[in-house]
Amino acid sequence: MYRSMPIANWKIEHEQIKKLLNEGALSEAKLKLDKLSVYNEGFYSLYANYYYLTGNYEEGISLLEEGMKQIPFSFEITYNLALLKSLIGDFINSLYLFAKCIRVSTNSTDKKDALEQFVEVMEQLKLDSKLSNSEIMKHIDEAKKIINETDEREYPINRFNESLVDKVVKDRENNLYLTKMYKSFTVNNVDNFTRYFFKNEIMPGTTTDSYTITIESNTTVPIGLIGEYDDVHVEGPDCNYVFPKDTLNPNQFNYYTFQIPGEYKFSSNFPFFIGKPIHLKPKKNDVQVIVSIFIDGFAQSTIENNFEKLMPNTFRFFSKGYINNNCYTTGDWTLPSVSAIYTGKTTVNHGLYHPLYHYELNKYNRLFTEDFKTNGYLTAQINNDWRVTPTYGYIQGMDRILYQNSVGGFFAGEVIAETIEHLETFKDNNHFLWISLMDLHDVADEIYNDLYSQVHLPAENRQNKNLGPTSVLSKYDPDKIKKYDVELQRIDLHLSNLLNYLEKTFGMENILVSLLSDHGQTYLKEDEFLLHEPKRKVPFMLAGSNIEPKVSNEICSIIDIFPTMAKIAGVEVDSQEGKVLKDFGGEGREFAMTETLHPAQPYLVAITDEQHIFRFQTKENVTSNTLIDLEYYEAWLLNKDTLEDVTKDNMDKLQMYCDMVIERASKLQLQN
Repeated sequence: MYRSMPIANWKIEHEQIKKLLNEGALSEAKLKLDKLSVYNEGFYSLYANYYYLTGNYEEGISLLEEGMKQIPFSFEITYNLALLKSLIGDFINSLYLFAKCIRVSTNSTDKKDALEQFVEVMEQLKLDSKLSNSEIMKHIDEAKKIINETDEREYPINRFNESLVDKVVKDRENNLYLTKMYKSFTVNNVDNFTRYFFKNEIMPGTTTDSYTITIESNTTVPIGLIGEYDDVHVEGPDCNYVFPKDTLNPNQFNYYTFQIPGEYKFSSNFPFFIGKPIHLKPKKNDVQVIVSIFIDGFAQSTIENNFEKLMPNTFRFFSKGYINNNCYTTGDWTLPSVSAIYTGKTTVNHGLYHPLYHYELNKYNRLFTEDFKTNGYLTAQINNDWRVTPTYGYIQGMDRILYQNSVGGFFAGEVIAETIEHLETFKDNNHFLWISLMDLHDVADEIYNDLYSQVHLPAENRQNKNLGPTSVLSKYDPDKIKKYDVELQRIDLHLSNLLNYLEKTFGMENILVSLLSDHGQTYLKEDEFLLHEPKRKVPFMLAGSNIEPKVSNEICSIIDIFPTMAKIAGVEVDSQEGKVLKDFGGEGREFAMTETLHPAQPYLVAITDEQHIFRFQTKENVTSNTLIDLEYYEAWLLNKDTLEDVTKDNMDKLQMYCDMVIERASKLQLQN
């Protein structure tokens, strides 16, 4: 067991500053505060206390708002911000913040205190003569919802258990998005049970009763009906169309295509939603079609020696291009890992990692999809992954999302069919498309739905049920490994349709296709340490435009995938922590890091470089607010090839990695 002296000293410094503030020695406390170099919960709380005592409420608010970005689930930071907001008379935001305090409180004392403050601010708000009674009650009702909110995995049911069908949500820039049913003739809405069995389509646009657009050439316009509706009128060059209400389908988007250039005015007696027009024949980019095939839970170790045998169709396609055998995930499960892919940031830096609390990825992060959209790509998701729903923030930069939870049966065959229909419908467009295949997830959960898997998995491998606490924590299981192989064969069968379509329709020179994943599986290997290699290593493959055949062992992280693809496509992006691989003219990386940041589990880190595997584990579990005590920890180095413990011979390197891990995670250091 090791001890971090910087963390130990930091705790002492914080106690000294706290004592000075309590004694009223504000000048001396300020001098010590200014010397603090770690901006964590303790730093923000102590500085907020200082600003409170000196009456500098606005400065305290500004500091705490930055703290909320860095440490989104801190009770202390949220509470102090709510308090200062109330002191400047901003009772509305104070009310919402105290509601969040109640939601994220970790003990009965904090919860009681936050509830009392919530009631007090609520009464102060009622006395605010600037608002009407109805406006006040609306804010109070909305704040109360936060106390019992869930997360975003139940889309199109939101975190308040309300359906978003026919409702508008906003992205970071206040662009509007509408959710509609998809291919549903008689069912016009869903609840928390029926949501599994229907698809939803979400698109950007605006709500209006009259809207004019200018069309240069073939353009399709999506129209969504909301609430009461009537005929839709369109006045354009040499046309005056009426779409009677009985020809309109209120359960889905209605697409109307116009060929003649000019101005078109859309109007109706009731408000309707007009989607962003889609130009059907834009100027084509050098790389016209970019497709990312995301297979949830796909471990590189399963195909290292028998890729061609398990997935012959996928092998034939990607063997024409680039296969990286040394790609590592940044997280141990889907929520933080896919967020890393989309932002180029690791878990502690992008913020979307808590399994239960609300967080919108796009609020403080720019997504790579925005850059591709800016560069003329029609951006879309065909998605069945409940940890990558639109309301987690993935609407940002998206032109079209088709979503259904995979539990309702939206598996590889149908996902690929919808993908091909999307590409064929908009064949002349530039495409940036993400598709999700969740089929491997059923292995850990021991769900046997598919004909192929049931028939081809021997009966002897279906005699025992061996479920872990979660799919992430499933123990080593030879039966699961056998089913995993069968599922890969089934996925390959369906993938062949998409890969053949892409090559024959667009030509390899005009496409860029990637295959990627978010994490491997714990049940593939017996190892007490969760972040072993079969859990961390994932496939990364590229085929298409200017991709020469190559099998590479360059160290890669999943945060490097979109920056590398952007470089190939000629799209400029801010790579954040990601790197363009050396194989494609970039600087590459010296090591790849994976971390586990999950409540009620130790904070774990694994780092792989050319020679060693570094492992790190805290003595204490992560708190329910995802704060970490980094003072006491275990750490060791393994030989990368033999897995032999070589810590004693490499103490300097061990210390270097320990210092790096502690420094980058110290913003989440738990207070005394």
